[in-house]
Amino acid sequence: MKWVLSHINPIQGNENPTFDDMKYAIDIDEKWFYLNPDKRRLYLLPSEEDPYMAQQSRRFKLKAMFMAIIKKPLYGRNGELLHDGKYGIFPFTQKERAKKSSKNRPGGTMVTKPLQNVNREAIRDMLINKVIPAVVEKWLESLPKNVVIQWDNARPHQIPRDEEFIAATQAHGFNIEFVFQPAQSPDLNVLDLGLFRSIQSLQYQSFPKNVDELVEKVIEYYNNFKPEVKKYIWVTLQSCMIKILKAKGGNKYKIPHMNKKKLENLGILPNQIEVDRSIVLEAVEYLNTMFRPAPQGNHEAETEDTEVDAD
Repeated sequence: MKWVLSHINPIQGNENPTFDDMKYAIDIDEKWFYLNPDKRRLYLLPSEEDPYMAQQSRRFKLKAMFMAIIKKPLYGRNGELLHDGKYGIFPFTQKERAKKSSKNRPGGTMVTKPLQNVNREAIRDMLINKVIPAVVEKWLESLPKNVVIQWDNARPHQIPRDEEFIAATQAHGFNIEFVFQPAQSPDLNVLDLGLFRSIQSLQYQSFPKNVDELVEKVIEYYNNFKPEVKKYIWVTLQSCMIKILKAKGGNKYKIPHMNKKKLENLGILPNQIEVDRSIVLEAVEYLNTMFRPAPQGNHEAETEDTEVDAD
């Protein structure tokens, strides 16, 4: 609830407040993309052969982890697109020489292998060599260079802030800060709210046969993701934040649907959603009640007297 309230503009008079524009915040997250789903449903003509694809084991499905970077798209006063908010999606893979020959390639050929243990060192290397350079390269010059990158507080994200890392975040006049979302809050990251599922669905339709094709298709569908669709995810994010306040910080709610495409066609899709001021005030009062300090002094004395009388 504190996280949500920190993204709401102050209440002015009797008006309903709005969420801040979040145009300086970048969301990053990781996801495993599998080569194929567990099951597929295909419709075939009587003359068509059944498709066949073999895998070595169901227990060890071929997969690769990707780190995606995304930001709210920016538009000019006349509605022209200034920045699509895409900074890249990067796979955790490495090149190795094949130890043995096979029908697909001779021994010694360089092959792509996914990293199966994405630990703190791998995350740190990805941030320094891929994520931060991509942000510096594609950041709009008209925007201040104070950048907030938010992600969840998974244990591998607790990387050390050594001199090399700090220097990377402050290079070229930037001040890049990493902040952590509250624990167990997937609905507060726009990547979990839409982008990852969309890429995964399209990637399954492409039938990749190896890691190289998997990487190629995931990057292709990330690049083809439409900015106007990505804009909808931020509206959904703000709607989820309101639901979280109503649920007193819980997750017992359904992700709201607003017919955003229809609202945009009518020209009434909001960029910043209004929040009923009563919801905000109730949330603040609830937090004040939860964290109000217990009475001291006379209360302890009365408790001790009661215990003595009972004995």
